[in-house]
Amino acid sequence: MIPGAQNRRLKRSECAVLHLGLKSHWYRMIDSGVKKVEFREATPYWEKRIENWEKRMCEGKTPVIEFQNGYGRFSPRMAFIAGRDEGAVYLFLGANVPVRAKELGEFPKNRYVLFIGERVVLQNEQVPEKPAHALYQR
Repeated sequence: MIPGAQNRRLKRSECAVLHLGLKSHWYRMIDSGVKKVEFREATPYWEKRIENWEKRMCEGKTPVIEFQNGYGRFSPRMAFIAGRDEGAVYLFLGANVPVRAKELGEFPKNRYVLFIGERVVLQNEQVPEKPAHALYQR
């Protein structure tokens, strides 16, 4: 949690979560608030993932992007509500469409632009334990 800030808490089951792994450089930039957008190349892999994310959003779930620093089991994570003021959660940009920020440059391929909004904390709900089957009880 960011010191001095009260992050909203959301139940994970009420959110449409898109998981993204990042290198530590990009993770720190998003964590500090410098980077407000994330890019992904428009490959069939990402098209399918974003399509499934959009389906979950259509079910009335809150769009959330969860960033993970690397791919380890215990890697640090942070979550943000996706979107910006106009209501856009992401955009599809064609090849060589310039981006306003100079450091981001131009991409030679199509890509998705994911907008990073308010930081939130995702809570896991407690799942009640199922009673053991009678055969396995002593």
